[in-house]
Amino acid sequence: MSIRASVRAAALALAALALAACAAIPTEGPVNEGSGVVATAAPFVPIAVGPRPGDGPEAIVSGFVKASAAGFSSDFSVAREYLVGPAVTTWDPYKLVTVFDSGALTPEYTEETAVVTYDVPVSSSLDESGRMAEASDGTRQTLEFTMAQDPDGEWRIAELEDGTILASATFDRLFLDVGLTFATIDESTEVPEQRWLPITKAPTLAARELVEGPSPWLAPAVHTGFPSASGLAVDSVVVTDGIAAVQLTPESAGTPDERSLGEQQLRQTLKQIPGIEDVEVTVGGVPLGGDGSAALQPEPLPGANAAALVDGRLGVWDGENLWATGDDVGHVPAGSRGVTQGYGAPVVAWVVDGSRIVVSDALRGGTASLQPHNVDAEAPEAQMEVTTVFTGSRLVDPSFDRHGWIWTSESNDPSALSAFTTSGGSASLDVPWLRGSSVEGIAVSRDGARIAVLSRSGGEQLLQVAGVVRGSDGTPLTLGEPLAVGADLGTAFDLVWVGSGQVGVLGDAEEDVANPLWVVEVGGLTTATTAVRDSVAITARQGERSLLVTDGAAALFARSGSVWSQVAAGPTEVAYSG
Repeated sequence: MSIRASVRAAALALAALALAACAAIPTEGPVNEGSGVVATAAPFVPIAVGPRPGDGPEAIVSGFVKASAAGFSSDFSVAREYLVGPAVTTWDPYKLVTVFDSGALTPEYTEETAVVTYDVPVSSSLDESGRMAEASDGTRQTLEFTMAQDPDGEWRIAELEDGTILASATFDRLFLDVGLTFATIDESTEVPEQRWLPITKAPTLAARELVEGPSPWLAPAVHTGFPSASGLAVDSVVVTDGIAAVQLTPESAGTPDERSLGEQQLRQTLKQIPGIEDVEVTVGGVPLGGDGSAALQPEPLPGANAAALVDGRLGVWDGENLWATGDDVGHVPAGSRGVTQGYGAPVVAWVVDGSRIVVSDALRGGTASLQPHNVDAEAPEAQMEVTTVFTGSRLVDPSFDRHGWIWTSESNDPSALSAFTTSGGSASLDVPWLRGSSVEGIAVSRDGARIAVLSRSGGEQLLQVAGVVRGSDGTPLTLGEPLAVGADLGTAFDLVWVGSGQVGVLGDAEEDVANPLWVVEVGGLTTATTAVRDSVAITARQGERSLLVTDGAAALFARSGSVWSQVAAGPTEVAYSG
């Protein structure tokens, strides 16, 4: 039989099977309701293989590295078969997880010292609580394994540093990022802290880390419902039929309002994990309960309209059309830049001549009070009325927070960040870690509990995120110590919160080259991409798909997949709330 005839016969056989299957589909009878639950794919579980008789030092270390990866899905018992002496019990695989760029590692054995050495190109690392630190390009780490022969003459690892090493491709299949849910100081809004946890142990580890509390950099800016002595009574969160059962120690039960908040934190955190639909929290077999006062909400979403500076006027980009104020409103002052707008209230703020922050409510009527932008219209003769709310010398573009505070800073050698309201409130926050730096941009997160600061120090570009400590009325009091994020950023000048845990950073570019754009996860990795050529400003509403940039020719571009498309002409800047 020819190949073509064989293919035709196989096709006919498959068709017959398909018809038979169709015949088995019922065409009458009652309609039954399904559960609606779609089974999740089983997690990737590497196969752990123990040492083989006669393996040399290099083979033993290579086998140990592979078995260690499998240990994140089990108990590392196979990996410990490669160890000898005290190392069998003292080695802590969770102490530090080093993620290296995918590719084979070549061990080198020095017979004189009985040491096997790995030179590892580091991509990132995790501490024992799942906090990720991203490594700069070119970062390498040397790992040493001291070898010895056991009583049977087989080579084993006698001395090694705590921790494990994983290829990035393996890490992506074994670990899950989970945002531990904390509360703003007013206990109204969720604040996430990203952690990376082994998938098979994610429910237990997420619950444990949440109960232990936020990291030191974030702790002063958030609240948690778990007292300092809290812990898991049973070091395992069991998930049955989509319900995660969390058992806490008696010390975990605080006041009624704390219990209410703690239960909601656990629910919001664990429901991010695939397969968990609900959470039951108990203390000594009794539901944690509480007074039901907790009502955490997601961070506020900026409104659909972005404020704009367009041909010397204030305006609005509504996602489809560009609108502008009429001649009766007047033109913005010369030297206007850095437009931003508040949450909910139609108040717009911007910098004039780099020396004062002004505000206006000229957009209070929305698009109904505006006119379609006319690229041929001349600028109004009169200047619009604005209110100066802050003065300085070389001010950074302002940022609004959800409490109505407007933030700025002197760009050169700042000793403090300034925050103020349109009603006369003011606060000066001493920031010792910014002294000696130049500040390119600041942006307050939408939950109001964090601030991202883009600065340069000693020629090095820095992106740091710090907690914002507030009073009960939302007044900013101080900043916590910073968390450095974003590896290998080039020279940059603008930034924006893309979502609850991502910051977009717009970089400088040489002539005729598209500006670089980095999307930085706070507690995760940095993704490098590009904007458009001669980009001058960036904004976003929610997620990378909402990114907008303007260029030096007053054209507005929207992200469309991996490319940028021009969507309007005329605006020099647009900005969503924040």
